Amino acid sequence: MSINHSVEPQLASLVKSERHMRSEYGTKMVGVMDTVAPHPHFVMPLQPGKVAILSGWDTIDEMYKGSVSNAEPKASRVLSQLATDWFVFIENVPTRFWVAANKPITAQTVTMFVTDDESGITGEYAWERHYITPQPASDSAGALPLPDRQLANLENHEALLEALCAGDIAKVMGLITPECVWAQRDYLADTEGGEVTELRGAEAAAGYLTRWHAEMRPQHVSVVNRRVTDWFVFSEEVWIVQPGGGAARQCRTATIYPLAEDGRFEGVLGFGKDIEDPAPSAGQRLGRAFWSEPGVAIADVARS
Repeated sequence: MSINHSVEPQLASLVKSERHMRSEYGTKMVGVMDTVAPHPHFVMPLQPGKVAILSGWDTIDEMYKGSVSNAEPKASRVLSQLATDWFVFIENVPTRFWVAANKPITAQTVTMFVTDDESGITGEYAWERHYITPQPASDSAGALPLPDRQLANLENHEALLEALCAGDIAKVMGLITPECVWAQRDYLADTEGGEVTELRGAEAAAGYLTRWHAEMRPQHVSVVNRRVTDWFVFSEEVWIVQPGGGAARQCRTATIYPLAEDGRFEGVLGFGKDIEDPAPSAGQRLGRAFWSEPGVAIADVARS
């Protein structure tokens, strides 16, 4: 019998991410660093409302040792999951026992584990939901409501990608909150294992994005995977760039885009693989969100 390797990359990613998750339960975090590879980057709310951006094996080790006095993981309930050859994304409903409050607290979170190293995860990016959006009701005739907020979030995500590609920083600023946390792989840095930006606030993001666009010269972006909800967008993207005006290259990224209650992005959290030569089919823009008849804008299509 021949060995089937077609799904092995995804399964190997799950092995690493689930080994890491399992190491956090009932262990007081002893042994958790055995599941973390060299050069890790973590972006997560260690305390409600406070996002930490951490890099380096020793820093992550210190974080886990300190976390024992704050909270203890008790359960995870994985609502949705996406596994690829280099990351695993989950939507989770975890319960933690918080020491200061002396009680368990259950939340709704999204987490991406970067799994591109054979020895363990190299990244964990997480966000916690902190508001509830009203659910649309059926109309008087009993017709099912459309997911209008999700559609609006999709439109904003498309607009953000287009603005980033075009270098329209003013438009980007209109799509993010003033307090937006921008923590993505820094392709302007040349460091083993990569670096993560720590841009806290729209002004800091604007300055960096101006430099990024001038150096990377993005040509187009394709969306490989995307999940849109009422409070976050998750997207795996392939960016075709021309660093310094040279030959075309590609950046394969995966990003969590949490949304504020007003529909603007309050975070951009994620990582990317090393810059590389473009894939054979990467020369065209793929993964379009909207389709309509030629010459007809999606906004002009009557919905009822």
